[in-house]
Amino acid sequence: MSSTMMKSTMKSVLLGVSACVAMSASAFAQTVAIMNGDVHTISGNVIEDGDVIIRNGRIAQVGADLTAPSDATVIDASGKVVTPGLFAPYSSIGLVEIGADQESNDSYPEGGFSLGAALDATDAYNPSSTLIPINRAGGITRALSTPSAGDTLFGGNAAVIDMSGRVNSIMKPAAAQVLVMGYGGAARAGDTRMGSWLVLREYLDEARSYRANPNDYVRRPHEGRFLVSDLKALGPVIAGEQPLLVRIDGANDIRKLIELKNTYSLRVIVVGGSEAWRVGDALQAANIPVILDPLVNLPSQFEDLSATLENAARLHAAGVKIAFYNPPGFGAHNLRALTQQAGNAVAEGLPHDAAMAALTINPAEMFGLASRLGTLEAGKIADVVVWDGDPLEVTTQPEAVLIDGVVQDLGNRQNALMKRYRDLSRGDLPHAYRGGE
Repeated sequence: MSSTMMKSTMKSVLLGVSACVAMSASAFAQTVAIMNGDVHTISGNVIEDGDVIIRNGRIAQVGADLTAPSDATVIDASGKVVTPGLFAPYSSIGLVEIGADQESNDSYPEGGFSLGAALDATDAYNPSSTLIPINRAGGITRALSTPSAGDTLFGGNAAVIDMSGRVNSIMKPAAAQVLVMGYGGAARAGDTRMGSWLVLREYLDEARSYRANPNDYVRRPHEGRFLVSDLKALGPVIAGEQPLLVRIDGANDIRKLIELKNTYSLRVIVVGGSEAWRVGDALQAANIPVILDPLVNLPSQFEDLSATLENAARLHAAGVKIAFYNPPGFGAHNLRALTQQAGNAVAEGLPHDAAMAALTINPAEMFGLASRLGTLEAGKIADVVVWDGDPLEVTTQPEAVLIDGVVQDLGNRQNALMKRYRDLSRGDLPHAYRGGE
């Protein structure tokens, strides 16, 4: 290739790269004015006929009687409800496409085999999952993508992602380490709770020893039951830098978890907690939040004997920070149903504003992101949803969803199929060959 041709080719490539960079930059340079809606800031009172001004992906102003900038895309929210984007704090989004098909299921290993704490959700996360636009259309703008524990106690590192579908949509890798205890932990460690707690303490002790002096740990004789990769992955947990996301339900097991948390100075988040209301005061004193399914009220195991639909309300009354998650098997497909779960919690006594906090600011606080997400305040990331009614009503739908200040496409596979098959008359072509309209 001649020098002239090479320079010309390089120039074309660089121009193409520059165009992509410019396109990406322009996407985040949008100015958006959401006007005249009932603005639920979460951090304060509802602003009736309020406005939210967004510039460069951040919230610039929130208030009443604001003036829309001349260069803004204006969204008329008259008669609508404006909230922060919703945060799904425990999910398998991006790791599962079809749960029954192992090829498209990276959340739970086939046969239960798992390497443990060293696993990392970011190695398998797929931002092109068709489930992302479906749940984004339901107002979900951030989620924790979580691997499941296989035949070990630990599942690995979970990551906070945004729901834009962009290639670079991982917001916070290693946001939490996943652990299974209670009956689930017992099944993985000697078939008894005694065995699971013993193994867990051994892991924590070994991880602390490794973190204190990695070179000495590797050189000196020790049992080969612990992989160095797992001990290294548990280092941030031991240091109190990374929360331990513990799947646990029974009140007695939770009491033991509180003891462990205090002994090792850990950051702990309970997931499940069907009997957590029984130890609400102890959880509050230990500053342990709970991510729960508020619809659990029937005992599917002995650990659920005290399950109640009032779990969320009772924990809130005790001062425990709560958030909601979908039941097992729905952690990738139906995150958008979190509003329905929250509505049921309100029906059972949880205050409406507490339910909204459980969908927004509380998960952000659990994963160290409250300074950036979870409320409508100047300076925060502009994840915003405009709803056609009360978000906790089952008939309410988002009319606009913004992530990082960018208005998102609410189209997805499900509404495309609805449009295709809405008219069942024969037409010129069979249904399979028709367009999406």
